[in-house]
Amino acid sequence: MSNILSDITVKLNIETPSIPVNMGNLAIFVKGAKQNVETFGSYEDLQNAYGSNELLKQVANGYFSQDDHGNKLFVVTYTDVATAASAYYPEGWEFATVIPTDPTAPVTILPSSEEGKENSQPVTTDTTNAWADVVALSNFIDGKNERFAVVGMAATPENVENAAEFKKKFGNSPRTIAFFSGANQAEAEYGIGGLVGAVGNETVGSVTWKFRKIGGVKPVDLTVTQIQKLHESNIFTYVTKAGLDQTSEGKTLGGEFVDALHGDDWVKASLETRLQQLLSNAKKITYDDAGIAQIDATVTAVLTDATNNGIISINPETNAGQFTVKTASRAQSSNEDIAQRNYNGLQFSYTRSGAIHTVKVNGQINI
Repeated sequence: MSNILSDITVKLNIETPSIPVNMGNLAIFVKGAKQNVETFGSYEDLQNAYGSNELLKQVANGYFSQDDHGNKLFVVTYTDVATAASAYYPEGWEFATVIPTDPTAPVTILPSSEEGKENSQPVTTDTTNAWADVVALSNFIDGKNERFAVVGMAATPENVENAAEFKKKFGNSPRTIAFFSGANQAEAEYGIGGLVGAVGNETVGSVTWKFRKIGGVKPVDLTVTQIQKLHESNIFTYVTKAGLDQTSEGKTLGGEFVDALHGDDWVKASLETRLQQLLSNAKKITYDDAGIAQIDATVTAVLTDATNNGIISINPETNAGQFTVKTASRAQSSNEDIAQRNYNGLQFSYTRSGAIHTVKVNGQINI
C-alpha cells in the first residue's frame, strides 16, 4: 500500500452505480510528548503499559474481548496526528481511532447562519480543539482513499439530537465509521474497539457490518425515531431486533457500506502483495506474451479469490465472478515503457456483490 517500498501501483476507480492477512488490525492514536508506535497482542500486555489511560484501555478491552479480533493492536503516540499516521502507515493497520483530548466535551458547534448566531444560543460550546485531532485523522485517511477512521460518542438522547452537528465535523467522509454506543464516553470507546474486533477481521467480503453481535456492548435505550435520526446522518448504533443484539447499520459517514469499501481494500492490497511476490520470486518476468500472461494469471487469481470470499458478484449464467482482466501486448506498449521496463497495459474491473439489508414481503390472504 501507499508509503510502503513496492514496485506495484494499483489504482481503483469506482463507477457508481452500477493475500493480505489481518485486515482487521486497529491502531489507537494517543496524544503524547513524543511520536512512537507500539504493538500489543493481548489486553493484559497493553494494560501493563498503559494502566493509567482509562479510555485507551476501554478501546483495547473492547477489541480483545471479541473472539475474532485481529492479531495486533497498535498504539500510536503522536504530537501531530497526520504526521504520525503517515510515519506509521506501513505498519499495516486497517482501522484507526483517536482518543479525543477532551472526550467529555460536548460536540455541537455554533449556528452556521448569521441569523442563527444573532437569535439563538448554541446548545453547547464550540469544541473544535477537543476534536481537531479526530477530524485530522479522518481527513488523512480520506486523502489515502483506503483504510478507515472509527469515531464514536455515547448513545445519549442529547448526542443523538446533535448527531447532524457531530457529522458536520467530518462532512460526508467516505472512510469514517461513526458508531454511537454506551451511556458514557468510556462505554463508547469500548464499543469502538468491540466493533472493529468483532467484524474487522472476518474474511473480507463474507460479512456485512449490519446485524453483527459485539460482545460486552449493551443495546441502546433509544426510540425508533431517535435511531432513525442517527441513520439520517449515516451514524449507526447497537440495538435489539427479534431478540438478537446487533449493529443497526453498516455505513460510513459518506453513505458507503463498510463491507464494500473493505472489499476494495482487500483487492488492492492482495494485488499489490501478489504481484510484488511474482516479480520478486521469479528470476525474470520477460516483456513478452509469456511474462504478461503471468501477470494476467496473478490478477485473475486474486479476483477469483475475491469472488469466493463474497467481494465480487457471481454471474448466474456462468457461475463465475463478474470481473474482467485485460492486458496489452508488447506490441501495444510504448517504446519508452519497454525501455524503462514499465508495464502499464493491465486493466481490470469487477462488480461488487453487495448484500441484502432489508426485505419486503407481499402476501395475500384468501377467505
